[in-house]
Amino acid sequence: MLLLIATGLPVAADQENKNDSPVPTAALTEVREAIDRGNAQWVDAWDKGDASRIAALFVPDGVLLGRNGKVFKGPKQIFERQKTVVESASKGVKTTVTTVDLWLDGDTAYETGKYSYEYQENGQPVTEQGRYVTIWKRQTDGSWKIISDMGVPEN
Repeated sequence: MLLLIATGLPVAADQENKNDSPVPTAALTEVREAIDRGNAQWVDAWDKGDASRIAALFVPDGVLLGRNGKVFKGPKQIFERQKTVVESASKGVKTTVTTVDLWLDGDTAYETGKYSYEYQENGQPVTEQGRYVTIWKRQTDGSWKIISDMGVPEN
């Protein structure tokens, strides 16, 4: 669901891998850059109203948890859900995604952060803000894709 604009915040230095040894800084930097690119794609897709670019961020069996608790699995379901949401808002949704923490365990990265969406719905301005948890997986080609994404709106 989210994913996002880099804030320049350092990734957590106490990250550990499966062998309980510290994750090298270079590995964290590499994954952070990949996730920042994915988050930038998310933001750009919202700005352009392009649900297919959002769905393309997910692995084939990736999961998006909607705010009503409904699970959308796989790029096709995620695309259909995002298309509906994108079409209900005006084009040019101003999206901000900010990575707060990032943990790396082998080929899996765990990201937490904050998000906001500003848009028009039925002629009225709407702002939605919240926090998110996204799990990323390194693919065989070296790219990173989303396994699971969950946003929690603030009340």
